[in-house]
Amino acid sequence: MKTNYLISAAFLAVLTACSMMPRHGSMGRNSSADDIYSRDYSDEPVVVKSDLPEHYSKIEFPEYKYVAPYPKDFRVEIAEGVTGYIVSDTTLPLVDFTVYFEESNLPQALKDVAAFEMVGSMIRRGSGGGISAHALEDSLEFVSASITTSVGTYLSAFDINCLSKDFPSMLELAKNVLTAPAFDKDQLEIMKANFVTAYERRFETPAKVLSALKSKVNYVPNPRLWDANAAEYKAVTAADVKRLAKGVYSSKRIVFALSGDINKDSAVTMLKGFFDSWNVASAKAEKPVPEPLSFARKPGVYVVDKDITQANITMNQPFVKRPHPDYYPTAVASFILGGGSFSSRLMNRVRSDEGLAYSVYSTVGNDYRDTAMTTIALQTKVETVDFAMKLVFEEVEKLAKDGPTAEELEQAKKSLVESLPSLFDSPSATASIFARGELVGKSDNHYLDYVTEINAVTAEQVKAMIAKYFDKKKMTISIVGPVAMFDALKPFTVIPLDSLEFR
Repeated sequence: MKTNYLISAAFLAVLTACSMMPRHGSMGRNSSADDIYSRDYSDEPVVVKSDLPEHYSKIEFPEYKYVAPYPKDFRVEIAEGVTGYIVSDTTLPLVDFTVYFEESNLPQALKDVAAFEMVGSMIRRGSGGGISAHALEDSLEFVSASITTSVGTYLSAFDINCLSKDFPSMLELAKNVLTAPAFDKDQLEIMKANFVTAYERRFETPAKVLSALKSKVNYVPNPRLWDANAAEYKAVTAADVKRLAKGVYSSKRIVFALSGDINKDSAVTMLKGFFDSWNVASAKAEKPVPEPLSFARKPGVYVVDKDITQANITMNQPFVKRPHPDYYPTAVASFILGGGSFSSRLMNRVRSDEGLAYSVYSTVGNDYRDTAMTTIALQTKVETVDFAMKLVFEEVEKLAKDGPTAEELEQAKKSLVESLPSLFDSPSATASIFARGELVGKSDNHYLDYVTEINAVTAEQVKAMIAKYFDKKKMTISIVGPVAMFDALKPFTVIPLDSLEFR
């Protein structure tokens, strides 16, 4: 005990002495510690140097000089009809690989809708290539990897996310599973139960009802909008899914996005072998090209009766299919009207001034395959629906008549341009946005032109676009709430809840 005490005391003495020593570099070459601590600084003025401005309004920021990445810097061609984008990043030992197959996928009969909705997930969940569904799950979990699949109207896709050291083996595993899917019956039963549950709960929230009402009153019936029911989900067989999955991953046109901890040249060599041996037969008959969605064009007020205290409202008008010269000026106009959060006119008037809504906003659709819509949406107490809508359209009419202030126009442009880097906030996002852009025909200069187009928008264009695309007379107004509270909105059309589906 005595020895331990002496050691501890000695150790404490050393620590105390060290703590009193000045930091390295605080003494001159000929100074000593005694000199430093014996000096009297009481009469010397304290000088504090600071580059901080006196007031926050005097803070100056450097000029915004962001330039978006250029697609050609990352694009590679693997084979005829197989192109992609490789964005290397060694920050983390991870790889993300998404492959898009340009295929028209659409059931041609209502009886096939339920099975078709299951195709995208069952190709992966049902496993294949001699690998059971449970064995695949165990294998992926063991190496912290994932393989996902999806099938849409115009594109089929699969994605691999894994550690870079496992990427070659994951490629081989994905190829085995996806080129020879097994459609395990037990997994299918689980999926069917999930779809039935989702169907039974499809209208359990006002937001879900509003989404269905919006589609019902805006679009002409189209196979792309068909809805299956519970009985049809329950009747799906593995043979149905297998038949509809035929050709969804054929190699007619492939565009991929590869990002992460991988060497570009090595990746190209690896992918040439991967796609060269990719063998998925096309469907026997040429698949028909899906018809674009078209509008019913019956402006007016439509209501679904639901006993709630907050009315859910969306106002919509047909917009444009991109590319279109009206897109950019309308995007700026919408930002000023309601897209700019607390800087927008709708937010200031409806929420900040009157306290009628927690959220109120406007958007413009961005679609290269269908004609999009403009939207104004809000939630408000059922007692204030008429007043809130009155304020919304007063702001629309005021902006269409008088246009934006110079400050509003400048702020809208600045915000939209400076949001551009968020599109490329990760290697995965950069590779994916270029791959999907190629599939819809975006030019290599698209994101460079974006800045030019936004900055060129004038106040007169804002006025014109608001008047053209946010016209109350051309809008469908969809509302979910208690019909008895909406007398001030008459005339309106009541849509029964059980008639919202497309059949």
